[in-house]
Formats: sequence, C-alpha cells, structure tokens
Amino acid sequence: VTLVPSQRGLNINPQWAPDGQSLIFVSDRTGTQNLFLYDLRDQQHYQLTNVVGAVSAIAEYSPAISWAREADQLALVYYEKGDHTVWSIRNPRLLKKQPYRDSTMTLVAQATPAARDSAVGSRPAGQQGAAVLDLAQRVLRDRGVTYLPTAALRDSTGQRRSYYRGGATGTRLSGDLAVTASATRPEGVSIAALMDSFDLNLPDSTGFRDYRYKVRFQPEYIAQPSIGYQNNGFFGNGVFGGTTIVLSDLLGDHRLAFSGGVNGQLSDAQIFAGYTSLGRRFQFNTGVSQMPIYLAGSQELIPAGGNQFIERTNILRYVFRDVFFAGLYPLDRFRRFELQVGFQNIDQQQFPFERLVDFGLGLAGQSRQGRTVNLASANNIRPSIAYVSDNSLFGWTSPLSGKRLRLQAAAQTGTWQFMDYLADYRRYDPIFFGFLTVATRLMTSQSVGRDEGIFPKWIGRPDFMRGYSRELFGDATCQTAPGNPTGCSATQLLGSRMALANIELRFPLLRQAALGILPIGLPPIEAAIFYDGGIAWSGPTPATEFSPASPGQTISFNRPANYDWTRQRFLLRSYGYGLRMNLFNFAFLRWEYAIPLDQPGRRGFGTWFFGPSF
Repeated sequence: VTLVPSQRGLNINPQWAPDGQSLIFVSDRTGTQNLFLYDLRDQQHYQLTNVVGAVSAIAEYSPAISWAREADQLALVYYEKGDHTVWSIRNPRLLKKQPYRDSTMTLVAQATPAARDSAVGSRPAGQQGAAVLDLAQRVLRDRGVTYLPTAALRDSTGQRRSYYRGGATGTRLSGDLAVTASATRPEGVSIAALMDSFDLNLPDSTGFRDYRYKVRFQPEYIAQPSIGYQNNGFFGNGVFGGTTIVLSDLLGDHRLAFSGGVNGQLSDAQIFAGYTSLGRRFQFNTGVSQMPIYLAGSQELIPAGGNQFIERTNILRYVFRDVFFAGLYPLDRFRRFELQVGFQNIDQQQFPFERLVDFGLGLAGQSRQGRTVNLASANNIRPSIAYVSDNSLFGWTSPLSGKRLRLQAAAQTGTWQFMDYLADYRRYDPIFFGFLTVATRLMTSQSVGRDEGIFPKWIGRPDFMRGYSRELFGDATCQTAPGNPTGCSATQLLGSRMALANIELRFPLLRQAALGILPIGLPPIEAAIFYDGGIAWSGPTPATEFSPASPGQTISFNRPANYDWTRQRFLLRSYGYGLRMNLFNFAFLRWEYAIPLDQPGRRGFGTWFFGPSF
C-alpha cells in the first residue's frame, strides 16, 4: 500500500485514469473543492480546475466525478448559485500545467538538499510530518522571519495528529497516557493485559452464532383506510372504502403487497395480492387481482314522437380476474428484457341506461337503468415479451438528456384472438444543458387479429394527443343533432390501432426558490411549446359474438374530400404551450393550452392534470 503524499485538507472520490498511470480526485486544499491529479510517474500533484463555486455533489462526501474508461471522458458535478450542473471534459490530463505545491512544501523545496536529507531523510516515517514543519520554520528563520502562520504549517505529509488537553496535565498527544495512568500501568495497555482482565478482555469469538439469513416480513407501508357511503348514484350505491398494506424483509429484497376495496357491492370489489423478489439479477413479481370496469357501449335513438327520442346507452361491465407472473432481466444498467405470462377470466354483463331527449327544447330527462343481461365469460392466456432501453437523465419535471425505447409484443389467446404490438421511442436533445431541451416521441400501438376491436385505443388523452379531449362520444347524437356534425368527432379518436408524434421545446421558468424565512420554497416550474400529431384507426375484422364485422378504415395525412370517419381516418394535429410543476417530489402538476388544427370552429382550451411529461 502506497500512501499518496501531501494530502492536506479533504480529499475524496479518487478515480483511476484509463491507463492506470494517474489519479484524479476532489480536494479542498485551496479553500474550494477543485479537481487535482496525482501522476504516479513523476509523483507530482497538478491542479486541474480553479472554479469559483465547488466541484461538489449533494453532500460534502458525495461522489462528484466519474471517469469513463473507454471514452476517456470525465464528468463532474459543479455547484454554483444554489444549483448543481453536470460538466464533461475529454481527456482531463490535458489540463495539467505546473506541479501544485502548497505553502509548506514550497518552503521545504527551497531548502538545501543537505538540510532536507538531515532533517527528513533520517527520520522514521511516523516523525517525518513534524520534521517537515521544523524544516519549513528553519527556512523562514534564515530569512529573518520569526513567525509562521498555522495555516501554512499544516502537516502536508498525511501524518495527522490528535491532541488531548487536560486540566492539571496540560496538553499531550492522544496516544500518550496521562501521568497518573502511567504510574498505575507502567507497562501501558497491551493486548495481553486486556485478555488477562475480566472487565477488559475481548469477547470470545467462538461464542458467535453463524447462520443463514432468513426472510421475515414486517409492515413497511400501510395506506390510510377509507370508508364511506353513497346514495342515489348510477354506480357504487352503498358502502365503499379500502386500504393497502405492503410487507418487506430487512434487506428489501422480498415484498408482499395486499390491497382491497369495495364499491357498493361485493361483486365490484377490487382485490390485489402480489409477491415481488428483488434479491437476484432476475427480478420478478407474481400475484392475483380482480378489477371491475364499466364502459359506455353503443348508443341508439328510438323515436318517441315529434322532436322527442329515447336515448339508450348500453353499459358494458367487465370484471377482470388475473393470475400473472412478470420477470425482468437487466442486460446492463440501461437495457433489460421483460417477460410476462398470465391467465385472465373476464365476466361480462350489459345493461342499458335510457332517458327522454327533446331536441326541439334541448332538454333531457333523468336516466333509468334497465335489465341486466349476462354475456358469456372470456378466458385468455396473455404471454408478452419486451425490450427496454433507457439512459435518460431526469430533471425537476422531465428528462434533460438521453433516449428511451420500448419494443413489446403481446398475444391474446383463448376466447379472444389478437396480437398487440407497441413501439415507443423518445429522445431528449439538450441545446443548452439544463436550460433548453428538444424532446421528441414517436409511438405506435396496434392490435391485429380477429378480436382487435374489443378494447379500442383513445388518442385524446392529455399525455398523447392534446387539444381533442372535449369532443362528444356517441355516433347517434352526432348524426341527429342539428348543426355541423363534424364537431362531434370523438369517435375518430378511437381505434384498435394508433400512431402519434410529439415534439416539445422545454425550458425552465423558475428554479427552486426560498420564500423568505418560511421553511418551504416555490417548486420548480418548467415551460414547454409543443406540436402534436396523431391518428387512430381500425383494421378489417370479421363479425363475432362480441362485435359486428368491420371493413376497417383507410388512413391519410390530410382530410379527405367528403370525409366519413366510419370509413376514413386522417392525421389530426394541434399545437400549444404549457407549464409543469414539481410538487415537492410528490407529484407533477401540468397545465397545457392546446389549439386543435383539424376541428372547424373549435377554439383552444386549457387542461389541468397530474402526471410527468413524456
């Protein structure tokens, strides 16, 4: 073991050079934490940076530098004006200039070789530090200087000392016994003396018990239980509530999660029980769940005389019961494979809601629930495989740099027959790192097969296609209502297949700022200017007991002449701006104002919602 000399001050985070001939580390010997290099060949220190702030991470001893071996590129965290930024330097050895010498070693270097040999060379290693200081003082005395500041006389050889200041005995080295103790123990405290004393002897190592680690679960998280009662509602009449509990072992490698909730009736209960294993490279989780879902189905208008119609909406109720196993195998820090297989049972029911609508007066009566009809259950096996790559660097509200990719294929076999394909590519290109980022996303999700239209995809979500979330659903109302029916076009946002593209220019409006003497500060706020494009369509499918036959839709970039959304789909576009806020690292609050370009007469509008940016 070789002790690197002249380690005055705090010296942390050493990194080997790719060729193994030098070390870079962080040192505060100049008063500010800077980068220093120690060359093993010439055994000299070199100061590489002279920053105003500090090369420092979150805490004083946190790692702040990393040297990539193959790229020969150094990344460092620079702290200035209350903010941390990451800088990179290619081949940092090019920053070497003159060897660094502190004040003490500079004085020693100015002494004659004979004086250095007699003062330092003949001393044992443990006494060389004091000898260096004595030699520096001697050089000053030869120049007529009788006082040397303490700061200049620090022990720069790394041999640090600890002193004890007593009352009657004065100051002494911490390693020396006091006078009274020396009298009672003239031989000092030795290992033999410790072993011979019943009060001071070391514990018997043969009494230690060695056994394998056993997993024991204890509560790690318990959600606050909730309970309530609702009356006169369409769904969930009666008692509702639920809670969640998570159990974990000491190492956090094994976890059990249980969650349950009820919403008016036991048949609508939400249940989840799962086990997660994180102790090995291949991580997995398995469990069972039940989730009821209500969906609006087809609509129809039944003439009731004059301008009055009975509007009937068929409600579909699904109860999903799953048994699943999902595994994750990382290839490296940024890439992984995901495997999943599960069995799913789906109970299906249908019941109508009816109300009287008068289009002449623009009035509608109260809805009434009709008779429930049980449909055949569906049983499916769902295997899937995915490749995931992610090297993005996340900022306060969104990624600042890097790429993300997910390629996935999933099958539905059994009662329902179709394949699901997903390709999601996201890229973050910093123009000015931490201040201006261009974010882009290309995504497509397609269900292909006999029953691909069972669960259509909707691109009007605020995290997909902005500016189209205020459209009316239901083709019956759109066809019969007076006026231009093109504004009633939410159905063109639905399809078994979808594709979208997003581009955003992101920049910070407000960094985290303190509010005077208050213990909290304003959260960071990011602004963005965006442009979206998306299309949803369905392929041809045969008739089944769950859905009628469909010829599918043709797609195009521009709106076709005599556009019919039942047979044709085209690329919808929008643009706008928005604000994103990090609420104390608990949630992301977003407000975005979007202007749809393909809705005649439709003005822009703002939307509030929770969730991170893509």
